[in-house]
Amino acid sequence: MKAAKTYPTQYLQTVSRAVAVLRTFRGGSRDMSLKELTEELKLNKVTTFRLARTLVYEGLLVQDPTNDRYSLSFGCLALVDAMLNRDGLAEISRKHLRVAREETGETATILVREGWDRVVIATEASLQPVRYVMEVGRRNRVYLSGSGACLVSGMTERERESLFAFIETDSIAKEYGLTKEVLLDRLEHIKENGWGTAQGEWAAEASGVAAPVYNKDDEVIAAIAIAMPRNRYNKNYRDKCAAAAMKAAKLVGEEYDSINR
Repeated sequence: MKAAKTYPTQYLQTVSRAVAVLRTFRGGSRDMSLKELTEELKLNKVTTFRLARTLVYEGLLVQDPTNDRYSLSFGCLALVDAMLNRDGLAEISRKHLRVAREETGETATILVREGWDRVVIATEASLQPVRYVMEVGRRNRVYLSGSGACLVSGMTERERESLFAFIETDSIAKEYGLTKEVLLDRLEHIKENGWGTAQGEWAAEASGVAAPVYNKDDEVIAAIAIAMPRNRYNKNYRDKCAAAAMKAAKLVGEEYDSINR
């Protein structure tokens, strides 16, 4: 029998469970009955019902009166709309991400750093039948993947040293074999080539390349990533995608500066 999840004393179990309910809907791509929610969350029916009804009351879930199934409410957008387009970065990037997708045939995304994580703020999914999609809001450790290394490349020396200390104790870093030395090698590659790459970190069969987005002060404000299945990753294709990522990153940075003077 699966052990019950434990929570640090400074966390509220009810809040964590409510967040788990919202995540179960996979960004709004599915609706679910109370029975399905209960089974997926592995909670008792009464607890699941109370969580769902509270989220409906708060405008984050909606219940279809014809079949009683739950789904995410558009009320969720009110929580993130302004944040996703902070400084206009998400909106600025969209047309350039679409061009990068057309040039490569792969999913193009823009990510920013939040603490020791990287977060997708806009994406243009590949139209190919076999593809990797990085959904808006998707969060992973900043030291994972080429896009993460691009964001780390913009940290101050003090921030990097703090990150290296964090990596030494972080269980996710141990799981992926990420060390200070591995990350330093990636940073050197970005410095020499203008782009970074990694394979099989945010998803086992995924590969990607990324380029940092700079503002007029030469600060890294984001990273443009091109994600693809590993079976399409080879040197020529990688270099083509890297060129598209760098082109998009340059244009996003220039447009960002033009509206944030």
